[in-house]
Amino acid sequence: MNAPAEFARAVCPHDCPDTCALRVTVKDGKAVKVSGDPDHRPTQGVLCTKVTRYAERTHHKDRLLTPLRRVGRKGEGRFEPIGWDEALNIAAERLQSIARRAPEAILPYSYAGTMGLVQGESIAARLCNVLGASRLDRTICAAGLRYTYGASLGMNVEFFRESELILIWGANPIASSLHFWTLAQEAKRRGAKLIAIDPYKSLSAEKCHQHIALRPGTDAALALGMIHVLIAENLVDRAYIDAHTLGYDELAERASLYPPARVAQICGISADTVIELARAFGSTKKASIRLNYGMQRTRGGGNAVRAVACLASLTGAWRERSGGFCCRHRVGRRSTMQRSSVPICCPDGRRNFRA
Repeated sequence: MNAPAEFARAVCPHDCPDTCALRVTVKDGKAVKVSGDPDHRPTQGVLCTKVTRYAERTHHKDRLLTPLRRVGRKGEGRFEPIGWDEALNIAAERLQSIARRAPEAILPYSYAGTMGLVQGESIAARLCNVLGASRLDRTICAAGLRYTYGASLGMNVEFFRESELILIWGANPIASSLHFWTLAQEAKRRGAKLIAIDPYKSLSAEKCHQHIALRPGTDAALALGMIHVLIAENLVDRAYIDAHTLGYDELAERASLYPPARVAQICGISADTVIELARAFGSTKKASIRLNYGMQRTRGGGNAVRAVACLASLTGAWRERSGGFCCRHRVGRRSTMQRSSVPICCPDGRRNFRA
């Protein structure tokens, strides 16, 4: 007779800021189902499609259970299984060989792993320090925010439920930020308008009120076009700008080069779309922006993020707790910057100094 099912608690190991709590069903010593923990408030019993199939993938017949070493030419697809000790020794020997010859030839690029304090923030750096590897900025993600806001911070994600306008910019939260999407849907039921800005018509974009399909890599132009309209139509909050920001004149000068007609040509959308988007954002007090990492991983991506991040400062959206900007959120970590000093600057690569 089979033993009754048991339940174990776990956490998601993915490199993802949602940090979901898991409830694992165990039967006869085997994990047979993975679901969200209903007792964990942010998770609310819901997981993304990647993690809900963990048990199936863990026990799949094609899952690799041992390292493979290539034995043929690259591209031939010929590999042989080796043990973990042998695989680790090969990697260590090659790293040591390079370190003895030219340690700075080792590029120490790493990021968050599980986003924990140990794996996500320290172990990789300590290994590379021992090897004498090159020094590299921690990550390419959110670098534009540090130049613009002074740190990789943003509004508290839970306050999105109170927003009246949400720009989902370069993100597909149904697939990659499910719990933000839940909050956005709550805001939608309360009357908020959701606008997706993305070259790709994702499932999230399909469920928004409007989808603006700009050309890939033209996000900075769209943001500068919005800034142009905000300034031209006096939709900026000069009191907030004067009290909490630096670089307004330089930004205005830069944005003056991006009238809606030029932006329309660059982005492959209509000039009216640029104007209407700027007016909607500038005339809504509780307006917020949810950005994702994809925009940053292309040429000019950092400056594109800086331009988008300036929007909430220009309109004074930061005055409202449900207004502002958020690129990432980590459950359980402080992410709120409401009513704080948020400098803006001309998004052209010039350094911005925080007051």
